[in-house]
Amino acid sequence: MSQTYRVLSVEDDSDQFMLLKFALKDLPLDLKRASSGKEALAMFPEFRPELLLLDVTLPDIRGWEVLDWLKANDQTLKNIPVIILTGHTEASHRVIAKLQEVTHYINKPFQPDELRSKVKGLLKLE
Repeated sequence: MSQTYRVLSVEDDSDQFMLLKFALKDLPLDLKRASSGKEALAMFPEFRPELLLLDVTLPDIRGWEVLDWLKANDQTLKNIPVIILTGHTEASHRVIAKLQEVTHYINKPFQPDELRSKVKGLLKLE
């Protein structure tokens, strides 16, 4: 029996989430969506994702604040890879991502094959 990996996508845009779902459709994932930062924080303790796909611009709090809270309140986050999926192309955001120890930073609109490749590599599905 193959393993199923828990992945939490924090994405407020339904169309972006549908594209993300399409890109990852054949992978052995239990993919859940939080449409806000606070919803993600509420889901995190029970769902215990093995990968976090995080947008920076959310309707309530910034993705960076989600990471700050998780790092301060949940030590297991240090072992979880984080892929930022964002429309922000500014160099300052990439610097923040490095400081936050983000695994990958992918700009929107993203190529489904690029996301799929990164997820497969991080979960060792290749």
